[in-house]
Amino acid sequence: MPVLLRGYLAPHMTTAATLISENLGELAALGAAMCWVFTSLAFAAAGRRVGPTWVNLLRMIAALIVLAVVHRFVFGLWLPEVDRAVWFWLGLSGLIGLAIGDQLLFTALVDVGPRLSTLLMTLAPPATAIMAWPVLDEPLSWLAILGVTITVAGVAWVALERPENPAVRRTRHHREPRYGRGIAFGALAGLGQAVGVVLAKKAMLHAQAHELALDPWSVTLLRMIFGVIGIVVFVLFLRVMKHGGDARSSRAAMDESMAVSPESERLPEPRTTFFQSVWPFALMMIAIGVVFGPVGGVWLSMVSVERTEAGVAATLMAMTPVFILPFARWLEKERITWRAVLGALIALTGVAFLMMRG
Repeated sequence: MPVLLRGYLAPHMTTAATLISENLGELAALGAAMCWVFTSLAFAAAGRRVGPTWVNLLRMIAALIVLAVVHRFVFGLWLPEVDRAVWFWLGLSGLIGLAIGDQLLFTALVDVGPRLSTLLMTLAPPATAIMAWPVLDEPLSWLAILGVTITVAGVAWVALERPENPAVRRTRHHREPRYGRGIAFGALAGLGQAVGVVLAKKAMLHAQAHELALDPWSVTLLRMIFGVIGIVVFVLFLRVMKHGGDARSSRAAMDESMAVSPESERLPEPRTTFFQSVWPFALMMIAIGVVFGPVGGVWLSMVSVERTEAGVAATLMAMTPVFILPFARWLEKERITWRAVLGALIALTGVAFLMMRG
């Protein structure tokens, strides 16, 4: 019986392995989207306690440490051995996609909230596809274009309808939202993500052409290095240039420029011990978010970019607003409407068209 069972299952297992291998890039992109669901929930919990700026800075530093240690353990090197061109393209990718793009997104989340910010981030897939066509010579077939259109339409429809929990809004917004700036920053964040993806793919193609060993983990590490550098320089610039010499006014200027409420960013009082403060829980959430986001999610995104077209990868990674709906119902007790369900089905139909391209 076991022999007969193995004989029956073997062809099916081979077929499944072949399908996974042929669609590894698409599956990695979907995995990245799921990772960003978990990291969004974790970072939101941490941000409500210590503020988005601290979360953004600490998550990048923690991710860089994890990436470097794992890279040293797996490859025997702290940094990959690549040429200057790879460093250049991945440096730009990290600065634009991770440092600038993420900071703009965090600001948009404060200014206009997650609903509009998520919608604006759906501009990344079409922007990526448009830039990848002339820069990477990755023309999309009509079937792929149809899939991109359907997926973006479904994601946008869900994001537009997704209601905001009033209690969460009161906790997050400590002042009047700045809708004009928030919409502009959200759109620029999507554009920054698209530029980062295209530049990372360009670095990978250069490495392949020159027979350089460049694993997606190495790509993620190099991008993260420049992402951390960009954020640190940005914070220091605000502190020094806005109100140099006055620490308190400098602090206020940084909060204002980064759209962070001083109430949410205030550090524990001097007499409050570490374990009595909000930091232990916040740091735990940041650690969870780092594992699923800047480490797992970014790495899977680089695997996806390496194994499939940049525009397709970015479109599938934009599924996060759809995937997060059941978690919003379960964790945030939000009401999921028929429009949300139908929009998810439309988006998944677009994914099916993308998987069938050929």
